[in-house]
Amino acid sequence: MQVDFAFICDYAEATNKVNALGIGFDTIMAGRVPVRHPNFFLVIQLRANVVEAGEKNFEVHLIDDDGKQIISPIKGKLNIPRPPAGTESTGRIAMRFDGVEFPKYGVYSIHVLIEGHEMSRIPLRVSQAPALPQN
Repeated sequence: MQVDFAFICDYAEATNKVNALGIGFDTIMAGRVPVRHPNFFLVIQLRANVVEAGEKNFEVHLIDDDGKQIISPIKGKLNIPRPPAGTESTGRIAMRFDGVEFPKYGVYSIHVLIEGHEMSRIPLRVSQAPALPQN
């Protein structure tokens, strides 16, 4: 099984194809911390052959640069349809995160595991917003 793509964006839905807006942002600017980000989406597309296809357990972890979980791990099931022999099939996840609180400035990452194997690690930085110029 391989990852075709994985990214964070402002909005996404995954049906027969992925529709996404604000693709690939990697930094949240904050005047102070902790900061609560209203929402964002994780998108991942996996490609599997006939042997790899089927129902798969997945986990998503959001951790800080010290390895501390920021939210409880999200667990679910992903069904990758069995393709005809000699071809491949895709499975897609578009997962919404609402109101995640980031306790400090620094680097965070979203880890996607399929059947216990890390398939993707997406960095996300929380940086201090630049000061506004004084008039």
